[in-house]
Amino acid sequence: MMEFDVEEVTAYLHQHIPVTRAMQFSVLPVSEGALKLSAKLTPNLNHQETAFGGSIASLGILAGWTLIHLRLRADLQKYKIVIQKSEIEFLRPIESDFTAECPVPDDRVWSLFHDSLQRKQRGRIALESTVKVNGQIAAVIKGIFVAKVL
Repeated sequence: MMEFDVEEVTAYLHQHIPVTRAMQFSVLPVSEGALKLSAKLTPNLNHQETAFGGSIASLGILAGWTLIHLRLRADLQKYKIVIQKSEIEFLRPIESDFTAECPVPDDRVWSLFHDSLQRKQRGRIALESTVKVNGQIAAVIKGIFVAKVL
C-alpha cells in the first residue's frame, strides 16, 4: 500500500494545480485500498446550491491522477501525467462536503502500465473513481490516463 504525508501531497496539489486550493480539495489517508480526496461544498456550489458538475468531475479525475503520481514517485524519475479521456455519470445531487476515491489498481493492471512506461517511455491506464456524499455514490468517473517519461 502507498504511504505518504497527506499534508505534503495536498500542498503539492495546491502549488502545482492551483485550482485545487480555490476548490478546497485535500488529500485523505489511503484506506480500504483506495486513494481518497475531499472537497468542501461552499467553494464548489452551483446556482442550485448543489456541487457544480465541473468540481465533481475534477475531484474524481484528480483522485486518479494523484494515485498515479504517488505510485510513480517511487521510481525517482520525472513523468508527465495527463487525462486522455474521461466519462462521468451523475447519480444524485451533492448538497454537502464530498469525497472521491480511486481504488488502487490490482498488481497485473499496474504492471502492464508500468512496464509499458519503462519500455516505451509512455503508458496508458484506465481508472474509475467514485464521488460520494454521506457515504452514497453521487457520481462515477471513468478515465484513461497517459504517463510519459520526461
